[in-house]
Amino acid sequence: MSENENTPKREAIGDVLKKYKEQREANGNENPIAGVPPSPVQFNAIPTSPVFNPQEFEKSMMRETDPDLMTSYEIVKLPSKGLFYSSKISEVNVEYMTSKDEDLLTTPSLIESGTVLDILLKRKIKTAGISPEELLAGDRNAIILFLRSSSYGAEYSVQVPDPRTNVLFKTTVDLLKLQYKEVKETPDQYGYFRVELPMRKKTVVFRLITSGEDTKIFKKAEAIQEAYGEEFSQYSTMKLKSSIISIDDKTDRSYIDKFVDAMPALDALTIRRKIIDVSPDVDMEYEFCTKDGYKFKAQLSVGIDFFFPAT
Repeated sequence: MSENENTPKREAIGDVLKKYKEQREANGNENPIAGVPPSPVQFNAIPTSPVFNPQEFEKSMMRETDPDLMTSYEIVKLPSKGLFYSSKISEVNVEYMTSKDEDLLTTPSLIESGTVLDILLKRKIKTAGISPEELLAGDRNAIILFLRSSSYGAEYSVQVPDPRTNVLFKTTVDLLKLQYKEVKETPDQYGYFRVELPMRKKTVVFRLITSGEDTKIFKKAEAIQEAYGEEFSQYSTMKLKSSIISIDDKTDRSYIDKFVDAMPALDALTIRRKIIDVSPDVDMEYEFCTKDGYKFKAQLSVGIDFFFPAT
C-alpha cells in the first residue's frame, strides 16, 4: 500500500461544517457531544465611546513626571483649626496659581456675577471633601491670602489716609507680616457660643455661618430690597437672625425673627461684637509708616486690584 493510501483523507472545511450542521439538526439543535448541555449563545456588548470625565482627566494630567510640567501645592493651615467642621480638618492642600487661573480672574462675566473667587477656590483647593462654600469666611481669607502672596509676591501697594491730616499717601505693605487673629474663646461641642444681652437680659446662643450661607443671605436681601423697592438692605439683620440658635432656650424661628426685629440696638451690637471676637480670621491690622516716620495701626483694606498687581 502506498503512503498516500495510508494517510487519512482530509475533508474540506465546508464539508465538515455541513456535517456538523446536519448532526445538530438531527439531534434537535442539541450539542452533539454526549452529556454536555447546549451552550447559550452570547453576544458581546457593542463597545461605546468612554464618557469624558474632567476629574479623571485632571488626575491623569497630575501623574505627569516632568517637574516642569507639573503643578505643585502647599499646605495652608486654617485659622479655625477645624473646630467648626465635622471633619475637624485644620489644614488644606492648595495648588499654586497658573496662567490658566489668570484667564479666570480676567473673565468679565465671572467678575460681574461675583463668583470669580468661588471658582478660583474650587480649582485650587485639592483636599478631598472640602467645598469653599462650607468654609468660614476667615478660612477662605487665609487661602486667598496665600494664593495672592505665592503668585504675585508679598508686596501690595495701597493708599492709606494719614490719621493726622486725613490725606491719602501711597505705601507698600508686606502681606507675609499678616498673622492669624488670636481667638481666646472656643465653641462648645456643637460649635455654638453664648452671649448675655445687656438690655433684654436674655441668653443668646449663636453659631458662625459659612461663607456660602453668607452669600445666599446677601443675595436674598438684595432680592427683597429690589422686589419691595426698599431704601435699605436687610442683610445685616437677616445675617444676625441666621446666626442665632436660641434665645433663653427658645428655638422657634418665628419667635427669633420677631425678637431680633424688636431688639434694642445695644443688644444687637453686643451680639455682633461677640461674633467678630470669636470668628477665626486673618488679622488685617497693619502698622503703617508715613514719609516723615509717623507710625500708626489701621485695618488693611483689600481692593479689586488684590490679584492684579501693577506691572
